[in-house]
Amino acid sequence: MRWMRNGVFAVLITGLMLQMTGCAALVIGGAAAGATAAGIAYRDGELRADLEAPPPTVIKATERAFRDLIWTKESAQASAADGQATARTATGREVSVTVTRKTENTSQIGIRVGTFGDENLSRLLYDKIKFFIQHS
Repeated sequence: MRWMRNGVFAVLITGLMLQMTGCAALVIGGAAAGATAAGIAYRDGELRADLEAPPPTVIKATERAFRDLIWTKESAQASAADGQATARTATGREVSVTVTRKTENTSQIGIRVGTFGDENLSRLLYDKIKFFIQHS
């Protein structure tokens, strides 16, 4: 009889653990969905995000971010409709930033580091660009 009570207890504990794991997965999954809904996504080696600024402002902020990170700017150009900037990191990896106007005051930015991408460096650059836009 006693072993049956322990077995029932084990089944109940296991069931509770599974439920808690499921909740955690939902919370984590919800957070990831929130990041995408906020307009930032990293996919296929490229970070894409929306910024509240026209392309020329985004490219100017990108140039400031390159200088702040001590990356060598290779090119930068922008029009009212789009823009592009490239740089090299200290280790020689190419960084490419493309900007496309979505609305009058909103642009979509694409950041790729190296051939296959680097999410950490892409996010670092994005955060710096966003900072310089907000503080310009």
